Amino acid sequence: MQKSTVVLIAICTLLLLNSCGDSADTYIRSSEVKMQVQKYNEAVAELDKAIEINDKSDLIYSLRGKARFMNNDLPGALEDFNKSIELNPKSELGYFFRATTNYFLGKSDDAMKDINSAIKINPKNDSAYVLRGTIFSEMDSLVRAESEFKKAIEINPKSVEAYFGIGALYVGVAEYETAIGFYQKAISIDPKSSEAYINLGVCFSELKDYTAAVQSYSKAVELQPESGLAYYNRAFAKKELGDNLGACSDWSKAGELGYTDAYTIIQEHCK
Repeated sequence: MQKSTVVLIAICTLLLLNSCGDSADTYIRSSEVKMQVQKYNEAVAELDKAIEINDKSDLIYSLRGKARFMNNDLPGALEDFNKSIELNPKSELGYFFRATTNYFLGKSDDAMKDINSAIKINPKNDSAYVLRGTIFSEMDSLVRAESEFKKAIEINPKSVEAYFGIGALYVGVAEYETAIGFYQKAISIDPKSSEAYINLGVCFSELKDYTAAVQSYSKAVELQPESGLAYYNRAFAKKELGDNLGACSDWSKAGELGYTDAYTIIQEHCK
C-alpha cells in the first residue's frame, strides 16, 4: 500500500469521535492507543467490543474501518465504511474513508463520488481537498489539482500534505525551483519529514546542484536511517561529485534495505 503517503497522513489527521456511551468509549480510547503503536489487529478487537455495546454508531464503524484499512484489510474496511454510511447518510468520516479506500483500490471514479459527498457535508475538510487534488493530478488535470491543494492550504495553512501535492505537480512539469519552495514550506511545518528532504534532493539533483542534493538526502537518512531510497538517491549525487567510494557504500546500504537494483549498479560502477 504505497500509492500515496499524502492520503495516509490525511487519514490519520481527520478522525473526530463523539461520545458513544461510557463503556464503548473505553474500548474506543483503547483502540486509538493500539493504532498509535500500529497494533491494528488489537485495535479491531477493541472496536469489535465497542460495537457489541453500541451497534448503531456510525463513528465506531468508521474507526474500525480505519483500523482495517491500516492493516491492509481493504474489503473489511469498505464493509465498515458502507455500514457507517448506512447508519448515517451524512457520515463525513464514512464517505472520506471510503473514498480513500477506493482510491487505494484503483477505483478513482468511486473515490471521487465519495470525496465530493464528504466535501458537501463539510466544505472545510482540508484533507478531502488534498485527496481530490491527488486524484485530479493522476488524471493529469493539473490546473484543477493545484486548485484543490491551494483550497486545502486556504482552509489549513499548515497542511503539509497539500504542499507535498503542489510540489509533486511542479516536479511533474520539470519546474524544480518552484517545487523546492513548496517542499521547503512543508519542512518548515514538519522539520522531521524525511520524505520532504528526499523530494528536495530529487529537485536539486535535477538542477545539477549535487552538493545540495547530498545534503538533503543526508538529512533524510538522519531522520529515517532505514530509508533505502535516501541512500539509493544519495549514491547517484555522490557519484556526480566524484565520490565513487561514498556512492558505492550508499548503494550497498540501499541494497541491504531492499533496493535490490542497487546491486546491479554496484557491479557496473564499483569494481
